[in-house]
Amino acid sequence: MTMSLPGLVLNRVLLGIPTLLIIVTATFVLIRLAPGDPALILAGDAPTPEFLAAINERYGLDRPILEQLLIFLGQAIRFDLGTSIYYQQPVVDVVLQRAPATIILTASAILVAALAGVIFGVWAARHKGTNIDAGVGLASLLGYSLPAFWLGQLLILLFAVQLNVLPAGGMTTARIQLSGAAYYLDVAKHMVLPVLTLATFELGLIARFTRTAMVEALGRDYVLVARAKGGRMNYVVWKHAFPNAIVTTITIVGLEFGVLLGGAVVTETVFSWPGIGRLFYDAILRRDFPLLTGCFILSSIAVIVINLITDLLCAILDPRTRR
Repeated sequence: MTMSLPGLVLNRVLLGIPTLLIIVTATFVLIRLAPGDPALILAGDAPTPEFLAAINERYGLDRPILEQLLIFLGQAIRFDLGTSIYYQQPVVDVVLQRAPATIILTASAILVAALAGVIFGVWAARHKGTNIDAGVGLASLLGYSLPAFWLGQLLILLFAVQLNVLPAGGMTTARIQLSGAAYYLDVAKHMVLPVLTLATFELGLIARFTRTAMVEALGRDYVLVARAKGGRMNYVVWKHAFPNAIVTTITIVGLEFGVLLGGAVVTETVFSWPGIGRLFYDAILRRDFPLLTGCFILSSIAVIVINLITDLLCAILDPRTRR
């Protein structure tokens, strides 16, 4: 039975609620069971037992973990994820301050990867079994296999250290106040290397999936009929075959965009990019449990929302996916 679009949205939202509850519970418990005492880090060197006890009482760390979880869930329903131990600010505010930097970086990377991945995937499918197909397949596998920390450092060494044409890290040039077009140009220059690092990995994945979907689409009867009627290859590929293969591409782009939003930790750390990924890393080092939990939860919400949007796009383009 085919589901209506409002029904599909309701179905996905209802599925997302228990998923989010499981994620919140698992994240909270696992982080609390991890080694390291945030009270000791916050108290500094040689704290007195009374001072440690006061810190534990202030942040509720002296209570049983089940009680801490129930209190946290009650607060989370009101979108209160607690206070960051390090920043001494509400966790939601700290994460939302960093969110724009991560969204700009990951959206740019996934856009570059999607455009290039589709072009290379279609190109390889059109030349199936040739050297072009093998070359695209090898390049895709190489891009997908390169570790982000290694590729990022290699790009810094080449373009920032040797050639000195691009900045090595950060989002803007330090100690210089820019505005207007100069500011956006400066941000764009800082984005080149981290976007290239993230896009290389995603490009290989998208190209491989697009190539597989296009090979299947090009073998369908309606494509052969269009060719038999004298349709030019480019027209047949983009008019008849690609619309039927795009659902696969959108699905993989949506999944990877969600992964990037929540997991660009390595790239943001290598390039000192002030986003949520870097916040993750700092929160782990500082044993900032409330902030770490908040980063996980808000990233999970972003992934669920992106998956919902992806499902809707696929349902609009191919009604068969509503079944």
